[in-house]
Amino acid sequence: MPRLTIAIAALLALAACSQNGAGRAVITDRCVAGGEAPEVCKCLADESSKKLDQDMFSMVVLGAQGEEAKSDAKMKELGPDRQAKFTSAMKEIIRGCGAAGYLAGGG
Repeated sequence: MPRLTIAIAALLALAACSQNGAGRAVITDRCVAGGEAPEVCKCLADESSKKLDQDMFSMVVLGAQGEEAKSDAKMKELGPDRQAKFTSAMKEIIRGCGAAGYLAGGG
């Protein structure tokens, strides 16, 4: 039984990694297409994948895909505490990646 639990946990981790891999690619590609430096875009994608939970990361991916209405709907589902956590984490990610223009409304 413990082997089955370990195997299931490993499969779930792999599934999350592959979903995040596809999401990171979307974020990076759309960011580069928007004129940002590739290394900044890769940083934004990688750090978002690492520092955000799956719900929050999926909101970023939806936003990168131009699905603002879906992203906004997911944000409302988070509740006030998680919304604040998301906002704080994104500010930290953006600053850490050298993309502070995003915080000022720039691209």
